Amino acid sequence: MDLQERMQQIALIKETIKQKISQNYLMQFIDEPYIDEDRMNILIESLSSLKLTKGNINKYVTTTMLIQIALDTHDKVNNTSELLKKRQLTVLAGDYYSGLYYKILAEVENVPLIRTLAEGIKIVNEHKVAIYRLEDCTVEQYMDTLKKVESTIISKFINFFGSKELSILGEELLFLITISNEIEKVKKEKHSTLFEALTKLLLPTNLNTFQQLSSENKYYLIEKCQPFIDQTIEKIVMVKEKLNLNQLLDQRIHFLLKQHSREKLFLEEG
Repeated sequence: MDLQERMQQIALIKETIKQKISQNYLMQFIDEPYIDEDRMNILIESLSSLKLTKGNINKYVTTTMLIQIALDTHDKVNNTSELLKKRQLTVLAGDYYSGLYYKILAEVENVPLIRTLAEGIKIVNEHKVAIYRLEDCTVEQYMDTLKKVESTIISKFINFFGSKELSILGEELLFLITISNEIEKVKKEKHSTLFEALTKLLLPTNLNTFQQLSSENKYYLIEKCQPFIDQTIEKIVMVKEKLNLNQLLDQRIHFLLKQHSREKLFLEEG
């Protein structure tokens, strides 16, 4: 599959997902769910060498993305800052998307895959509890837990279809993207779950939120992410050499690695 075909397939699946999650009443009150094209690209890549029809590939990827969207939607519930009605509807939306992926899985009639993804959901929810508690937790343990939350569904899916190297690549790539997004949030003075956690773990005597910290302390916490970024980039480069990736995915990885090289240089010079 060439670059253009992969882009068209992602666009088609994205449109299918949009149609399935579209619920006019809910959309009046909650934010439109984010449909992650990087996840879709990796999921499609894991199926590209298998003898599957395009229809089944689209169903498998659609249902896995709906699982992720449902999990992400439940994460958006905030008990302190949102109106009660919006909180309730956000929970309802997550349940609604969950129902959709079970419906599609039933249509696919792949019981082993259903079991695998259900196990992934259980693992993600267990790791989410650990993230919220932050009790007796090191930064390394927190980062590992964050990685599992972001990548378990996709790792379970890819391993089910038998590509260990691609599973590792997907896990590391999603982790890199997650840290990048969190750094961008704090640069724009937006709330970041990651940096609020790092504030509690590394500056425990400081009662402030991340945004209330001094510039020096903010820079200190951002710098603390760099070893994790370096480590995950090293793994991406190593695993990528073992894979013959689609041009679109290859270009995306090249862009992300180049972007982080520039950001690291900027931090070192700063």
